[in-house]
Amino acid sequence: MEKDLLQRYVEGNVSPEEADAVVDWLDADPEHVKEFMALHKVYDMTVMNQEAFPYEANEGKRRTRMPPFVVELLKVAAIVLLVLGIQQVVDYRREEAAPPLFQTLYVPAGQRAELLLPDSTRVWLNAHSRLVYPVTFERGTRSVELEGEAYFDVKRNEQAPFLVKTSKMNVRVLGTEFNVSAYAEEKGFAVALLRGSVELETDGQTDVYRMRPGEQVRYVDGKYESSPIEEMDYFKWKEGLICFRNQPISEIMEKLSLYFDIQIDVLNKDLLDEYYTGKFRTKDGVEQVLKVLQLEHRFRYEKNNEQNKITIK
Repeated sequence: MEKDLLQRYVEGNVSPEEADAVVDWLDADPEHVKEFMALHKVYDMTVMNQEAFPYEANEGKRRTRMPPFVVELLKVAAIVLLVLGIQQVVDYRREEAAPPLFQTLYVPAGQRAELLLPDSTRVWLNAHSRLVYPVTFERGTRSVELEGEAYFDVKRNEQAPFLVKTSKMNVRVLGTEFNVSAYAEEKGFAVALLRGSVELETDGQTDVYRMRPGEQVRYVDGKYESSPIEEMDYFKWKEGLICFRNQPISEIMEKLSLYFDIQIDVLNKDLLDEYYTGKFRTKDGVEQVLKVLQLEHRFRYEKNNEQNKITIK
C-alpha cells in the first residue's frame, strides 16, 4: 500500500473508493494493521504536540504547556479509539457490506484434484481446469464457475439449487452426479449425467434442456446432441487414469494436448484415421502415452521443450 495514500487516509483526505481500498488492505493481513497503527501513532503524536505547545500570535508571550501525563493519556486513548474504529469498519464490511469471498482452485497440466465444497458437495477437477467457488454459500443459492472438466457429486438441497456456470452453458441441479467438460480450447460443451437430473440453460435462450440419467449431451454450434453413456471407464480420470476405447488417434491427440497443456502437431495424417484402445496413468506423462502408442502404430515424434510442442512424423 502506498505511504501517501495511508497518510491521506489518516488525515481524512481520501475519496470513498480510496477509503475502501485501505480497509481492504487492513483486512487482508494483521501485519498491515500494525503498520497502519504505527503510522497513525506518529500522526497522533504530531497533532498532540502541536496542541500541547500552541504558538500565540505574539511569539514573545509564554506558551502554555500541557502536563506530560495528560499528553500520554491522550496518546493511549487515540490509539485505542483507532483500533476500535478499524475493527468496527472491518466487522461491518464483513457482516453487512462485503460481498462473498471466493477461492480459486487450478489444476495444472497432467494433474487432478479432489475438493469438498462448503455444502459437502464433492468435486473432482481434471487436468488444466479451474474452479471458482465461495468460501461459504449464501442462503438459497449454490453457485460455482468452471473452466475445464469436473465431476460433481452434489449434496441434495431443494431449497438451494446447485449451479455450475461455464462460458458456454450453465448446469442447474438439486442433487445428482454428473460430469462437465467445458474447456475453453474445445469448440463444444459436454455433460454426462450418471444419477439424478440436471437442466441445461444457455444465455439468451429461454429453452431449458432437461437430461435423464445415463444420458450424455454435447452442445455444438447451438444444437444439443444426445446419446447414451456407453463407456464408463472414461470417468476414471478421477482416479488418475486416461482411458480410450476404440477412439480415433485424432481425438486422442486432442485430449492429450488438453490434459498435458502442450501443442501436438501431427504431420503424419494417415495416423489420425487409425484407432486405439488402452489406459494410461496421468502421472506417467504425455511421452509415456506416445511410446505405448508407438507399439501399435508406426510414427516418430520430436519434443521441443522451449516451444512446449510435440511434432509427430
